[in-house]
Amino acid sequence: MPCDSIQRSQISFLATSTDLNLLADGLRALGFTVRESDLGLDFYKAGITGTYAKATGKLTSRGYNELDIDEVKRSYSKAVVNSQAKKFGWKIDWKKNAEGFEEATVIKRG
Repeated sequence: MPCDSIQRSQISFLATSTDLNLLADGLRALGFTVRESDLGLDFYKAGITGTYAKATGKLTSRGYNELDIDEVKRSYSKAVVNSQAKKFGWKIDWKKNAEGFEEATVIKRG
């Protein structure tokens, strides 16, 4: 692909159940700078800019670098797991398995 190409990506979340704060946390964990607004989120890093519209649940990006959609979904999921663990007072131990994927071990309080 030529170096002057612009990549466009789109992800759909459920507008009624996506936690905006956790999505922002997930994007920040991936190194994005995130700005929240009444309409949703704006985010950017290293040649990628994007928005999340909370009314429609659509996350859209464009830029010279391609947004890894699966990475965003995994990061959001990890933020959700961490949030729920904190809510219940559990400890989460994140490790990479043999295939290179992160796995969580949950240690519940006594």
